[in-house]
Amino acid sequence: MVASRTEVFDYLVFGVKEYLERDKKYPYPDLLRHAMNALSLEMKKSVPFPKTIHGFLLLLENPIKDWCPSNFIPTEFDRDFGLLDEGSLSEAANEYLYEDLISKGGVPENASPYAQQLAIDNKKFISVLDKLRDIYNDTNPDLAQQEYILFRRFIIQNPYASSKKIRDKFFKCKYISIEDIGALYEDCDETQTYWCCTHCGILSEKYGNLKGIKPRLCINHHQKHSCVYKVKWETDLQRIKDGIHQRVCFPGIPELNLYSALQELSETHPDYLQQVKLYPGLDRYDLQLHFGDSTIWAIDFKDVRDPYKLAINLKPLYSEGNLHHDESFYVISDRCIQATPDYVEIARKAAPSLPAKTHLMSAKVFKNKVANKISALQKEE
Repeated sequence: MVASRTEVFDYLVFGVKEYLERDKKYPYPDLLRHAMNALSLEMKKSVPFPKTIHGFLLLLENPIKDWCPSNFIPTEFDRDFGLLDEGSLSEAANEYLYEDLISKGGVPENASPYAQQLAIDNKKFISVLDKLRDIYNDTNPDLAQQEYILFRRFIIQNPYASSKKIRDKFFKCKYISIEDIGALYEDCDETQTYWCCTHCGILSEKYGNLKGIKPRLCINHHQKHSCVYKVKWETDLQRIKDGIHQRVCFPGIPELNLYSALQELSETHPDYLQQVKLYPGLDRYDLQLHFGDSTIWAIDFKDVRDPYKLAINLKPLYSEGNLHHDESFYVISDRCIQATPDYVEIARKAAPSLPAKTHLMSAKVFKNKVANKISALQKEE
């Protein structure tokens, strides 16, 4: 098995993920074994290669810049982070695995069935979206839109769900099947205790402490904290799969919170903020606001920890047909701004394809802007 140096790093991420999930630890996953062999030959001379797997896992807790050859490290990975954090895949490693590898088809051809399944799980969400987009474009846009909103809101708001709850919610759907939804979940174990956070979703427990998938954005998970709750056991309880949680559920929570806040404004001031549309055009962007002066705003919500990583993907929002808008906004989650106070300035300067007329701001600032727009319309009367 011959691999480039950055492919060795990818093998290491996949291999460590598989190793941590296994009950049977030996023999090591092939990708992990290959990555360890390559690293042992080229690792920094100042850092001796560990003699045991325990020592190797401890090494992975350190920032990768301290031990990994620089030509092994892909540009997308933040080298100030380790691959592990308290024995679990780190926030940076999870982001790289799901957002830079799996979502972009970066699963090695020689990957194990486990690693291939991670990619298949990701494609199951995309396949539902693609199916509904075909229906939206060809036959029944209104119903396709309704079912997509039902589908996406359900998986964001229900990181845990029983088979009965899934059946009851989707049995009347014409285009989305119960099997489509069930494929995004995995069975829970009745002997285990499961915890959840209203801000970031599924929590893992390690050494008696609870932790979310992105600790830098949501860190306070004491069991008595108001946002933390123990999941009530139900027959056939299931949990959303890791990749769907990472890419859809976690960023979807503040996204729906913004929608709810704007919907409340619309209900309070229906003559001025006349409509708030969620996921228009089957998610061409996230929100569309219709004001009383006939102006339309388009909003795409972003919850990406690294402003540089976000910036390279910022581009003009789609504005054809019923997705036309007068003003467009990229709205950044407040938790990202709290983690990096100059986030907006960094992202704006680093975004080569973002026109100056497209606004970039925090959720807090955006809500104030909407309130000011409503006030201005009221004064015009």
